[in-house]
Amino acid sequence: MSSRLSTSHKIGYAAGSVGTGGFSTVPGLLLLYYLTDELGVAAAAAGLVVLLPKAWDVVLNPFVGSWSDRTTSRWGARVPWMLRGALLLPVAFAAMFWAPSGLAGSGAALWVAGCFLLAATGFAFFQVPYIAQPAELTDDYAERTSLMTWRIAFLTLAILVFGAGAPELVKAGGDGLAGYRLMGVVCGALFLVGFGIAILATRNLPTVLCAEPSGG
Repeated sequence: MSSRLSTSHKIGYAAGSVGTGGFSTVPGLLLLYYLTDELGVAAAAAGLVVLLPKAWDVVLNPFVGSWSDRTTSRWGARVPWMLRGALLLPVAFAAMFWAPSGLAGSGAALWVAGCFLLAATGFAFFQVPYIAQPAELTDDYAERTSLMTWRIAFLTLAILVFGAGAPELVKAGGDGLAGYRLMGVVCGALFLVGFGIAILATRNLPTVLCAEPSGG
């Protein structure tokens, strides 16, 4: 079995970092202002909302890794979980910036926190198996290094583009709630495209190294 990957497969895999890089960037950049300036959430509560999913990641990620290790499907162990994340994260991200009209204060904080936790769950579903793939798709060190290089390049580009572009989308939407809603939908759609390309690129690739199911 050949362990070499085509350039198109490498680029396709790396496209998943469009979504992971974007999601890692935008909430930290804009969510606190959205909560306090647009939804009237107290600063302390807003800070808690922003930090809560980071604690959730610490708890959830080991479970996702264990679940995906045990998964068997015609697409392998990783892609089914990546697909779950690809469907959940963009929708929850857009909903996070689409709080119902008239919702403010503690109610708005609960809405955003719930959506953010769902988005973080989708992120874990995609990210944990996604970063496990390079070790399983090729046993060639040079090929694995090339695959990771493409991923880091896309990740860096995504951080730069979303970091600069997300605030501009808010302005393009007229600032205020309308601007944040536009930004949430556009960014969510871009996440979905990146995730989808990565799934399509890797779903039928042979696995040359299978992970041992972890305990627990």
